[in-house]
Amino acid sequence: MKERTQLIFQTVKDIEGADGTSLVVLTDQAKCRALTVICDKAMAQQFLLRIRHTPDLSTMLPEVLVGLLFGDGLTANDFEMMVYNVLNGRYLVTLLNKQTLRMHNIRMTDAILLSYISGIPLYIDEMLMRRQCTDYVPNSRGLSIPINTIDLERLNKELAKAIENEDYRLASHLHDEIQRRAKEE
Repeated sequence: MKERTQLIFQTVKDIEGADGTSLVVLTDQAKCRALTVICDKAMAQQFLLRIRHTPDLSTMLPEVLVGLLFGDGLTANDFEMMVYNVLNGRYLVTLLNKQTLRMHNIRMTDAILLSYISGIPLYIDEMLMRRQCTDYVPNSRGLSIPINTIDLERLNKELAKAIENEDYRLASHLHDEIQRRAKEE
């Protein structure tokens, strides 16, 4: 079996100057390494509802679906999720029912929310974690985002901004990532 690291949800933070975009911060169990994941405003709100312990979430779709998953005596231990790659700016994740061996692809931010609500463990391939992670510094003001997890639209906007600000080193780096993705398609 490949080595893997369990990811633990820590927080969600807004990105300054980026309307409607937030970052979800995950760590390894030792809280030494961090993985940041971009999420939209709607998903950030879902996390905040649960972080703030909003009363009576039991009829909301994520909680209802967790109830369905755990029907027939199944528990969080009967499932696991695995982040196994990054492609075109998105983490690739599967949800596995260990009893039936059925697998389903799931969006990364949905996997994080599902893990947070249900206790289903979320793992990442250790080699991928090493490539994508940064050191975890609790309560830090700045966070790093791996460039390969930024969507193409945002990369192009950041490239234009870097050129406008005459930050040619950053512009070159962004351009290289855009070109690399174009070759992959």
